[in-house]
Amino acid sequence: MPRSIRNTEFWTIRKLIENSYYHKKNRFDYKDRDVLRSVIIKKISVYEGKDPGEARTKFEITSRSYPQYKPYYKGKDVRGRPIQYQRTYRHEYQVTIQMDTLSIDDDRIHLRTGADAKWDFSSKGKATYSGTGRNRRLVEGSNVKRGLNGDFFFRLSYLYYQQGILFGKNRANGPPNKTNPHMIIFLDKHMIMTLEFLIDKGILK
Repeated sequence: MPRSIRNTEFWTIRKLIENSYYHKKNRFDYKDRDVLRSVIIKKISVYEGKDPGEARTKFEITSRSYPQYKPYYKGKDVRGRPIQYQRTYRHEYQVTIQMDTLSIDDDRIHLRTGADAKWDFSSKGKATYSGTGRNRRLVEGSNVKRGLNGDFFFRLSYLYYQQGILFGKNRANGPPNKTNPHMIIFLDKHMIMTLEFLIDKGILK
């Protein structure tokens, strides 16, 4: 387990939400656009922290969404009228939150969205399409099948590691110079929905 230490910039859930809304408001928009249907709490662990009498809480949560992108198919209906549509596919990621207290102002937090695993850069890791028109199907690559979240892996993992708020190992090779050139610390849409769920339920306060 990560050590119970305060992160270098004293990040809290409150500060991360505020920073995300200020710099990356589109993640809140994506949360609504991409039909994040469910948050399922799989496991809650409570164990001793670094100091005597200190308790840490770890949430293991599954977040499910149906990503919505621009329509990729244009065709005609049975009457010959032009139509455009897209298919949706369910994505499922594990969201991990570890903290000393159930307060959104706790500055001893560790977060992760997606599996703690290396990204597969081979052709097996990429998504491909088969068929055409209404028979077109998305074949998920190994990364999504293994529960890896690209937004978190490529834009946040290394930065969370630097800031001391990453749960698990840093699998990114270096800073996100291309995917997050301004090195903004923010929350991905799955983490935002999970935190909103926990706050709405009165679990986090």
